[in-house]
Amino acid sequence: MKDLARAVERELFHRSMSGQARTIYEDERRARSLSETRFATVFQETPTGKAIVDLDGRFSVVNPKFCEITGYSSDEFLSKTFQEITHADDIQQDLALVADLINGCRKNYSLEKRYVRKDGSLVWVDLSVAILREAAGAPLHLIAVILDITTRKHSEELILNHQHELEQRVVERTVDLVRSQETLRSIADNVPMLIAQVDSELRYVFNNARYKEIFNVDPLSLRGKSVQTVLKPAVYEELLPYFDRALAGDRSTRDDIRYDDLDGRIWRATYIPDVRDGAIVGFFVMSLDVTEQKRKEKSLTDRALLDHLTGLPNRAALMEKLSEAVDSAERGLANFSVFFLDLDGFKRVNDEYGHDLGDELLCQVSERLRQKVRQHDTVCRLAGDEFVVIASGAKAQDICERIAAAMCATLAQPFHLRGHTVKIGTSVGVTVCPAYALTTPEQLLASADAAMYVAKRAGRNCYRFAPAVCSRRGHA
Repeated sequence: MKDLARAVERELFHRSMSGQARTIYEDERRARSLSETRFATVFQETPTGKAIVDLDGRFSVVNPKFCEITGYSSDEFLSKTFQEITHADDIQQDLALVADLINGCRKNYSLEKRYVRKDGSLVWVDLSVAILREAAGAPLHLIAVILDITTRKHSEELILNHQHELEQRVVERTVDLVRSQETLRSIADNVPMLIAQVDSELRYVFNNARYKEIFNVDPLSLRGKSVQTVLKPAVYEELLPYFDRALAGDRSTRDDIRYDDLDGRIWRATYIPDVRDGAIVGFFVMSLDVTEQKRKEKSLTDRALLDHLTGLPNRAALMEKLSEAVDSAERGLANFSVFFLDLDGFKRVNDEYGHDLGDELLCQVSERLRQKVRQHDTVCRLAGDEFVVIASGAKAQDICERIAAAMCATLAQPFHLRGHTVKIGTSVGVTVCPAYALTTPEQLLASADAAMYVAKRAGRNCYRFAPAVCSRRGHA
């Protein structure tokens, strides 16, 4: 009985163990099935390409997305290797990375590469590869995840091309700008004027080559220097108001500048505000040498205001000087006297010896009068044999008498004309213009003229005074 009991006990134990084993097996089978189902679902339905690749590069399993990316069917993939569909320029890098995986040098790798699609077109992908190994560590398969990045790469290429185009434009524009600046400097250096750019702090920004000629300094060395340190103090003070006007936005010109008194040149400078984005950042100065122009202007002025025969101021010049003198007298700044001279006996000399000797006589009369009057007095030829002398500061009758008597005496002396000796005289009319006078140049001249005729009627070669000119202070 004991043996039977032990046999029954063993049988029951074996049956119990067999049931447990079957249960464990079924659980493991169901787990594997679920895992395989999940893997298949993830592998097949994922939105990225996936592939299982043998160690020699042959595709073992591919998912639909990878087929879509490359254009090959899953059956066509089974006869291909990744080397066959990889762009020739990318294959060496890919092979080197695969070798590192197999040799255990790395666990995975990623790179951007190009596949050649079935239709021959290229597709850019972001490839990530890992290796599957046995429990003992031996490599089994490569597992690849492929993401299509063609659109992104095209966008990057467009951006890169656009960037290169912009860079090229910048280079070309820079070259053009440099050439333009070189051209502008060449033009500025060769124009016959001084050209400068000055900032709001009155420091030079640019000077053309002519500054070396005028200031004997390298134009480039002037950059950043204060205008005050370059110009002479007196010149700087004269021009400072023009600088201020330019910085205030006003354009102005001055045409009598002498940067250097020693060279005698006269400059006309124009000051032009430098306006950028509505703000005044400085000004430009363009100085033109007008020395010759001024000389010609003076020559023309002299011709207009000088008597062509004697070189004395003519009637026009006389009226200008009288106007200036009357203006000063009216403001109480000065007084003066006017002497009106008419030669006695000139017509006889002119008729007897001819106009040439008559002209020579007029020239000698002019020279004697110039020598007889004071340095600040003015001798003018009015017309024919009429002369006028403006004596500044002469208002006392005794002074005027001495001046008139001296002129009568000097012109009464004999004149020697080409072997002929002639004698003439002069009748002088004098009018005194006091300070605060109430008169005009025409009235003064008429008054002196009337007094001159009184002298002629008195016997000639003498002088007479006109009635006193009234003043605002009620005295002569």
